[in-house]
Amino acid sequence: MSFRLPRGMRDIEEEEYTRIEKVRSAFNDTCEIFGFKRLMPSPIEMLSTLEAKSGPGIKDEIYHFKDKKDRDLGLRFDLTVGITRYITGKKDLRRPHRVGTFGDMFRYDEPQKGRYRWFHQWNAEIYYTVQDNPRDHVFELFKFTISLFNKIGIDNFKIRVGHREIAESFVNLLIYEKLEKPNEDNQQNIITILRLLDKIEKKDSKQIINEAIELGMETKKAEILLEFGRIKSNDLSLLKEKYFSILEKLSITEKNLEDIENIIQGYFNLFELNIKNIEFDLGLVRGMDYYDGYVFEIVDLNNKEIGSIAGGGEYSRLIKSFEGPMNLSAIGIAGGIERTIEKVNSKQETNKNLISVISLVEGKAEKLISALRENNIPTTYRQLNKEDIKRGLKFADANNVNVVIIIGEKELKDGKYRIKHMKTGKEELIQKETVINFIKELI
Repeated sequence: MSFRLPRGMRDIEEEEYTRIEKVRSAFNDTCEIFGFKRLMPSPIEMLSTLEAKSGPGIKDEIYHFKDKKDRDLGLRFDLTVGITRYITGKKDLRRPHRVGTFGDMFRYDEPQKGRYRWFHQWNAEIYYTVQDNPRDHVFELFKFTISLFNKIGIDNFKIRVGHREIAESFVNLLIYEKLEKPNEDNQQNIITILRLLDKIEKKDSKQIINEAIELGMETKKAEILLEFGRIKSNDLSLLKEKYFSILEKLSITEKNLEDIENIIQGYFNLFELNIKNIEFDLGLVRGMDYYDGYVFEIVDLNNKEIGSIAGGGEYSRLIKSFEGPMNLSAIGIAGGIERTIEKVNSKQETNKNLISVISLVEGKAEKLISALRENNIPTTYRQLNKEDIKRGLKFADANNVNVVIIIGEKELKDGKYRIKHMKTGKEELIQKETVINFIKELI
């Protein structure tokens, strides 16, 4: 009798176990510092719940089975499904709501280096009102990830950023001759072509073009699709030049750009955020069909052969699949633990007291927030209008914040910040230069 493990499984011995736990510890510390609440969704879901994310075809890629009552069930293949199922059922959710999760997953993928059928992921999600600018939440997730990577010793990486609506509108132009978001009737045809874009890094040009032709696309348009999918740069001017050059080939004028212009400009505006090692990749769409805005992947440049070590994106479509609130959207990022554990270190942070910075003046909070976090002071942040200050304080109270730092115009003119003690309601003005030491003494 053989007692071998199933293919793609392994026993985790002490050294690997210790490394995983060190990543978990670093992740939990990062959640504390950035104000993410922890949640662990169920490892077993109804199969219909898992299919809501990726369609019936997902059965070929996951572990699914019938229980003793003949119900169709499946093991989770990521954390986003369970978290979103849970969040959409919370009608009193205060937004933005940040969730951090660390757990194990099961997928029936072909095993390869750094990828098993039983594996672990860390996951960070932000659920927010659709009126928010998603760019701000993208930036926060990048800062979260960079902070986590610094803790576990990953310091040479590249962040690739795409946008599904830009890609979908372009494919819609190729197929239906309209540079705009596809309607629901055409969505599935668009997604089929997007899956080709997702393969550009893995297949040669001839294969991509031939597959596009097999799907009914003209040869010239198939070649243009390939050209679009290879537009990537960390230079904004060059990126725009290449993109608009392709649009000119398809006779697109400035007037035709009106429907998609705000999306394009918001995407390009990410350049202003000075994110480390960012590359904009118009062909990056990621494989999950539910993404509908920003998408991103992070590659360890010291270990390129292992592929991406983290990735994510916007997904309001998934919320609609779970019949969530119409004005709720979300964005998240997840990273594979087995792909990163070789670089972990034992540094651990201990502070648990959360500070909230509320800025009533645009662009005046970033240095303070960075300084607080660099000093291991857990900090969350809201940018609000003056009339919304009560909403910011309610957010701080709901997140058990001890101290709020308020950045207002009058205080800034005097070179001060307003400090509000949430437990007592007491307020005091503190000089900007001494605020870090003041907060350290408080906590």
